[in-house]
Amino acid sequence: MYVGQPVKRIEDIKFITGGSSYVDDIELPGTLFVAFLRSTKPHAKIKIKKSSSNIFTGIDINPGKDFPIPTDEVTYVGQPIATVVAKDRYEAYDLVESIEVEYEDLDYVIDPEIALNDKIKVYSKNNTNIYEHKTWQAGNVNESFKSADKIIEGELYNQRVIASPIETRGTLAYYDGYRLNIWSSTQSAHYLRRNLINFLGINNIHVIQPDVGGAFGSKIIAHPEEYALAKLALILRKPLKWVPTRTEEMQSAGHGRDKKLKFSVAVKNDGTILGIKGTLIADLGAPYPDANDDEIGNVHSTVRMLPGAYKVSNMLIDHYAVNTNKAPTQSYRGAGRPEATYFIERIINIVAKELNRDEFEIREKNIVRELPYKNAFGITYDSGDYLQILSKGKELYDKLRAEAKPNECVGSSMYVEISGFGPWETARVFAKSDGKVVIVTGSGPHGQGDGTAFAQIAADILEIPLENIEVRWGDTDIIEDGIGTWGSRTVTVGGSAIYKASEELKKRIVEVGAKLLEADIEEVEYKNGNVKHKKNGKSVGIKEIMEKAYSLGYSLDVTYVYSVQKPGYTVPYGVHLALISIDKETGLVKVKKYVAIDDVGRVINPLLAEGQIIGGVVQGMGQAIYEGTVYSSEGVLLNSNLNDYGVPTAVESPRVEWNYIEKGFSNHPTMSKGIGEAGAIASTPAIVNAIEKCIGRRIVKMPVRAEEVL
Repeated sequence: MYVGQPVKRIEDIKFITGGSSYVDDIELPGTLFVAFLRSTKPHAKIKIKKSSSNIFTGIDINPGKDFPIPTDEVTYVGQPIATVVAKDRYEAYDLVESIEVEYEDLDYVIDPEIALNDKIKVYSKNNTNIYEHKTWQAGNVNESFKSADKIIEGELYNQRVIASPIETRGTLAYYDGYRLNIWSSTQSAHYLRRNLINFLGINNIHVIQPDVGGAFGSKIIAHPEEYALAKLALILRKPLKWVPTRTEEMQSAGHGRDKKLKFSVAVKNDGTILGIKGTLIADLGAPYPDANDDEIGNVHSTVRMLPGAYKVSNMLIDHYAVNTNKAPTQSYRGAGRPEATYFIERIINIVAKELNRDEFEIREKNIVRELPYKNAFGITYDSGDYLQILSKGKELYDKLRAEAKPNECVGSSMYVEISGFGPWETARVFAKSDGKVVIVTGSGPHGQGDGTAFAQIAADILEIPLENIEVRWGDTDIIEDGIGTWGSRTVTVGGSAIYKASEELKKRIVEVGAKLLEADIEEVEYKNGNVKHKKNGKSVGIKEIMEKAYSLGYSLDVTYVYSVQKPGYTVPYGVHLALISIDKETGLVKVKKYVAIDDVGRVINPLLAEGQIIGGVVQGMGQAIYEGTVYSSEGVLLNSNLNDYGVPTAVESPRVEWNYIEKGFSNHPTMSKGIGEAGAIASTPAIVNAIEKCIGRRIVKMPVRAEEVL
């Protein structure tokens, strides 16, 4: 059995031997390089003077529209406003600098609370800056507050951060006279293809996802530059490549979070939480439909997951999703669930401090004890034992506290999240005559090691060695359709599609084997890749079956569409702990040790799962004490490079100890739930809670900088 074993990643050989291939590695004969002129103003009317036939504006790309390149009005610094085509990147950027732009400054707003009053319009063609306002109500909030012993109020800010994958976005586009070919550093080749079909109005589009150097959500949506490049490829009919600089990337892509919660919580003196009410303000940045629509889903997730693991039935939340003259926000690892967990777990810590009680006592008083459970806003928590993991978490917490020195504190958080989203995913599993089995997934892994997990699933069902399995993805020609990789869905939903396709392939292999043995299906058995006659003991191996199947009229090529049943998600949960130290002279915070215990259902590969937890923890730590955008009053992102934007490195990373239980199984064939975002969800509140304990003051903003600590 391979499932459940810490199998080393089968994908890594090409990476460590230099065999990987990213967008910028792909060279087609005659390839031209594309660069974009970007706005230096947060809001202005523009006129562009074209001094060369190699310069293209929004009018050339999509006449009469402000998408994907604006024709007359810019709404944030870094927005692409023209594009150039040149023989190489150096000539392209020289040409960009030669373009003359007339700006007519317009009023702008970078503070979402100021944007709410609509006195200054973020985009002159919109009547309001409020993209969406919605009131969420459950139970009887007024009565819960009347019966409270204490009402605690506060404000929490989950700041704007930037996804910083090693590889920036990139696209190579070429129309060969028959169809448009796109190579993109995307999280879903099929999703990008659907977007381009809708934009260009043509169906003959082939999208390839080569190796991708990380994404963290920043490569889910189709970006303006991708649309523009595709259109230019149709116009020029030459291979065109675009790879942005790091500053361009940080100015214009991958911004996430940026949500503020003003809250009131009604509590009893014994720690019972009676009700919560509040206002959530989400800064969507500039109007851009692809990004704004993506982020609205994350705003909804934030509100719907605000009750956390607790029985808080009385809630009233007003949310305002607001446009400003900053770069658009979009999904960023966890996408709404980190914000929700941060808010509720910070509230738990604040309540514990105000009541002079232990935070685990507050959690135990309010925790959901029976599953399944539907929270106040309709999210169904499916399976597991929250009280058991809380108890185990408390044991680990006490042990970690015993290790702490006088200048060290331990913070904790408990999370529930929704992952494993549908609505479906595809898999193709086929046998080759050489005895190998090929898996093709419709999802789009980009560094998580999902290919190894897929191979483990198929190898167990087919009872063949792991080395006899090849895994492929990222090409719209080799599988009909797919969804993509995000929301911790790939192994659970994509893996379930592979599971079902492998079962069907095994069934066909048995049928062919029976035919070769001149037996009925009931007279044979399948074991370790061989079909054996139960009575006479004769057998036929899988390689011979694969060689002869097609001549007997059997196809050993199975495509399966796995549909996710309601509610359409799974609910992992866990308890995370952070031991931090504070240098009293400098105010610097160091996370010395991090301990986590999670229940994510069946763990397909503990090695992969642990890697996801470690990566997520470091990312969440980055948000807690290092990362955050800094905009000037003129709407300019001041830290748009890796010298000024504080991404944690291996030097700052703590020792992470991961524990897991397998109790909350999902109803998917894999029985897994998803683990890719848990570390990023739980670590930020655990670390901030620890800092708050050490300094004895309430923390409102992140990252928690040295001056705040002192």
